[in-house]
Amino acid sequence: MDPEFLKIVQGTEPGANGKAEGNYKIRFVDDSGRVEVETEAGKTEYQLKPLSELYGSGMGGTLDPETKQFMPLFIAIEQAIADYSRNDPSLTDAGVSLALDRMSMKPECEVPDGDLVWSLQLDLRLLLSAMNYSRQEVRGAIRKIAKSVERHTRVDGSRGYLSFIVNYV
Repeated sequence: MDPEFLKIVQGTEPGANGKAEGNYKIRFVDDSGRVEVETEAGKTEYQLKPLSELYGSGMGGTLDPETKQFMPLFIAIEQAIADYSRNDPSLTDAGVSLALDRMSMKPECEVPDGDLVWSLQLDLRLLLSAMNYSRQEVRGAIRKIAKSVERHTRVDGSRGYLSFIVNYV
């Protein structure tokens, strides 16, 4: 979590539950992790911290995508995959599997700009700036999504997961 980012978003210190609250809009300015935060107080540009600096102590509990505490983590990862897929129609489930496998061991691994892993990392940097997820919880979510990719590919073919996720998110 990034208290400096939360202060910009909330205009105050982070909430007691350790996540960003209030009315705000965020957009990426570029692929370096620079974001523009628009609140009632105005617009502020902010450089997101590297992923390795954003892990928190964690939410605790069972890593279930259906729970209120972990749903944002799963949605952030799957939204990044769906968005990337919309911009790269040549992406297949195998490409998603490779990206997730790479990140399941080291989510902050180095990759070239524009890569699916890079896109996933950008979205995770934004999420982890505002929420208290541990490295282990991030890795666990990535692994659960990787299993979903395998399952959909086996049942529905080489773009089965991507077809599912684009309609779902």
